[in-house]
Amino acid sequence: MTDVLGFAAWLLLPLIGGVIWRLDGVRRLGLDARLAIAGATGAVITAAVMTVMSVVGIEWSRTRLFLVLLPLMIVALTALHHPEPAKRGEGSRNAMNLPLLGILILLALTAYGLLTARETCGDLLFFWGSKGMHFYRAGAIDVDYLRDPHHYLSHADYPPILPLLFAWSTMLSRQFSWWAALLLSGLCLTGIIAVIRGGTRDWLTALLGASVLTWAMTKAQTAGAADPLLLFFEAVAVGALLFIEDKRTQTIVAAIGVIGAIATKVEGTSFVIAVLLAMLIDRRGIKRSLAVVMPAFVILGLWLWFVVSNGLLDTYRGNGQLSFAFLGTALREPLRIASYGAWWVPWIAPLIVVLLGDFRRARLPLSIAVLTFGATIFFYLKTSGDPTFLIITSASRVLLTPLLMLVLAAAAAHAPAPSSE
Repeated sequence: MTDVLGFAAWLLLPLIGGVIWRLDGVRRLGLDARLAIAGATGAVITAAVMTVMSVVGIEWSRTRLFLVLLPLMIVALTALHHPEPAKRGEGSRNAMNLPLLGILILLALTAYGLLTARETCGDLLFFWGSKGMHFYRAGAIDVDYLRDPHHYLSHADYPPILPLLFAWSTMLSRQFSWWAALLLSGLCLTGIIAVIRGGTRDWLTALLGASVLTWAMTKAQTAGAADPLLLFFEAVAVGALLFIEDKRTQTIVAAIGVIGAIATKVEGTSFVIAVLLAMLIDRRGIKRSLAVVMPAFVILGLWLWFVVSNGLLDTYRGNGQLSFAFLGTALREPLRIASYGAWWVPWIAPLIVVLLGDFRRARLPLSIAVLTFGATIFFYLKTSGDPTFLIITSASRVLLTPLLMLVLAAAAAHAPAPSSE
């Protein structure tokens, strides 16, 4: 029962975030994409409510949280009227059956890998899960736990959204569910595929994304870590910029995605900066670009204020001076690991699809891919001493962001262009 209730907490997130369905641009997407965007919105809202309660000194409880979140669920239910007809063709039913079957097989294999603990990241045991349990027991963001030097490797100032969501799940189940924590990774993968499928309405493109990401995430052993959640928020943010036609909705949904990304991992900050630069490169306009990323930077500023005021600053201090002494290692080792044991096919396949499609539509995610890959190399060059160990233990997960952007570039290259307004 603990695992069932813990997993049910994830299924409530789309309902909590269902207010986003009121936006016309969201309603024009496929049902799968609408659910994914609502899930991302619900995760951000739930984490925000828990953070505010913690800061003002209100202890978490199921009753208090539901008193705040229940009105949002009711509003979401009132938004479940018939969506507007999509402007893009769905294709024939027969054409979608085989790719859909392939996606379901990949998701079933992922579920098997998660439920047999074959894909578990060690950070779940010693980092993310531990934080989530301590936050739940304290009924707040546990500053004393974060400040304790015995927990130094938990990185006190790391963004809090995943431990908050783990605490949310535990709030419903009354006991931390390891299986629910692992299955969240599978739901994030499903959400990414839903964003691609519902945005493009193309099952073949979704199958490509499912194939690439299922393999890479399995090889990187991301289950239970923050990387799947980060990738999900990144997919929502960039997917909105690529596949949502209404500019206002595009900005709102993309802003939700980048808020989630910056509140999930330190690498989310690099991603948000990359989004800003890529939007400028793609000539999206300074005002629109700032409207997308500024809420995320405000959230980051508030988190850093909380961190500094409680004496928790750690990772955001930086890690040494920039040095080119190990430039060869910083370039060679990530490229080697990027093969994911498949001769770089996860990168080559979507790149071929991009080259066979409309390259201009793929410019935004391609720019983000290059910028985030470059940021990864940059931070490895700032490692004190030889970065080999850090690269070996992190590159397979960190490089998933540029890989995801390449998959989204492939989807954009073959998706109908959004209408200009």
